[in-house]
This record gives sequence, C-alpha cells and structure tokens, in this order.
Amino acid sequence: MGTNKDYYKTLGVSRNASAEDIKKAYRKLARRYHPDLNPGNKEAEEKFKEIQEAYDVLSKEDKRRMYDAYGSAGFQPGGANQRTWTWSEGSPESGFRFSFGDMGGFSGLDDIFSEIFGTREPTSRPRRSRDIEYEIEIDFETAIKGGVRDIKLSRETVDRKMATETISVKIPPGVDDGSRIRVAGKGEIGGRGNIGDLYLRVKVRPHPIFIRRKDDIYVEVPITFYEAALGAQINVPTIDGSATVTIPPGVQNGTKLRLKGKGVPNIKSRERGDEYVVVKIVMPEHLSENTKRSFEELARTAPYNPRTHLEKYTK
Repeated sequence: MGTNKDYYKTLGVSRNASAEDIKKAYRKLARRYHPDLNPGNKEAEEKFKEIQEAYDVLSKEDKRRMYDAYGSAGFQPGGANQRTWTWSEGSPESGFRFSFGDMGGFSGLDDIFSEIFGTREPTSRPRRSRDIEYEIEIDFETAIKGGVRDIKLSRETVDRKMATETISVKIPPGVDDGSRIRVAGKGEIGGRGNIGDLYLRVKVRPHPIFIRRKDDIYVEVPITFYEAALGAQINVPTIDGSATVTIPPGVQNGTKLRLKGKGVPNIKSRERGDEYVVVKIVMPEHLSENTKRSFEELARTAPYNPRTHLEKYTK
C-alpha cells in the first residue's frame, strides 16, 4: 500500500489554509526548487515533484475535499485493496470525469458522489491573471546607457503548472536602483486567456569609482600638491571615456569641477545630467632631502597662515 502523504506539510500550510495561502506557498517553494534553478540537483528535482503533486491536489476544491476525506492514497498508483481514481478535465457532460479502480466498499458512482460532493454540482471559475515581480541585477554602465538582458522566467500557466522561458528585456537608459520595468503580457496566465504583466525590480551594482546622485555622476580625482598650487590639465574618467579637465591654480581640496552633459540620461526627458570631478589633494608620504629643502625655502620666502580665523579661539 502507498504511503499516505501529508500535502499540507509538503507546502508548509495548515489544513484550514485558504486557497490564496496555498497558492502563495506553492509559488515560493516552486521557485526555490525548480529544476532550472537547481541544475543537476536530484534532491531539488524530487522536492519539486512533491510540491507539484501536493499543489495539483490542494489547489482544486473538489480534489482537496477528496484528499481531506481519504488522504493521498487515492491519488497514487495502488494495489488491489486500494481505492484509486484518475482525474481528467474536459468531459462534455459535467466538466470532469473519474475512472475508478477498486471501489473500496462503494457500490457505484452515486455512492461516491454522494459521499464526496453531496448533491451540489461542481463549478469552476476562470482563474484571474496575476502580475509577477522579479529582481534583476545590472551593472552601473548598463543602468546609465541601457542595454538588453536575457531573463529566465518561471511562471504559472493556465493549467497551474510552472513553465520556464527565456525572454529578452530592454533596459532603458537612466534606470536607477529600485526602478521597476514593466514587460506587458509576461505575467501569470489566467482563465479565458487573460495574462498579467511582469515587473522587473532593478538592482544596480555599485561602481568602483563613480557615484550616482539622481542624474549626476561624481568621481573623486587625486591631484598632487604642486598641481593644486600651480594648476594643471589632467585626464579624468567619465562614463563615456576620458575627458580633459583644467585644474585652476590654488584649487582647494574638495572643489567640484563640472563636466556638463556627462551625467545620467533622465529616464523621462532623456536630457543628461552632469559629472562632477571632486578634487582630492594628496601629499606624498615620504619626501626626499631636496624636496624638504625646497619646502623649507618656500616657507621662508612665501609664508602664509591659513588658520588666522581661528586665532581668537586659541588664545
């Protein structure tokens, strides 16, 4: 005799769980153990089959009532002393049909339908379509410039099975971390051909040097103390490649130099923001004797005190 399986335990729900709770539990587990997401994992494959079997029974009201009354034995291949039935949809007479093995004490169809269903005729309503949401991770440059990503999508079909397909999704330029991209007609398939939408929640990986603030990009660029004193022209990185920036003589640490139109395209207007080069003056950790003497001479011939505004607080 087959083992009596606890389908409620398989899905992690209570016996009085609502249809919606059962569906949510199934979707969560099916995505976790789906074979496409666990290639080569036999344990996950078997777990997925158990989850599918449990949901096939508990998701249908009449099958669930039958399971609650007689357990899972009737839904598994059995021996001579076991009552078995096979479910198939689409009977012209009533919308369903059963074929029975051993009747287990019932005299015929009338006894079984009376025991399980009473006199109420089973009814079915088209399943409503649902939107689904996935998270995708993209790099910083794709978020700025846009691109195309292939997404492996698992979704529930009209017969309540999980199907997997690969779709190409266009990433618009200027998407930000937390943005949602709508892909029409790629949600769950409901009754009567209704189809929900897919929403992709964007997660942008941080960039090693660039920081985004709305439509502007910031990058910290180190310069030498003599470039800060004398001024210079230096090459700086932008999202489009290298650009030349003029460092004015006497520039201060933390000064922001603007590169117009080198920022992020606005997701609506497509107008680009700016890039700001943040100056960081870096002093050498070790000075040669000649460099030390040059600084000493500079301090003697061109003295200045940047702390004069603090003198009244230090007396």
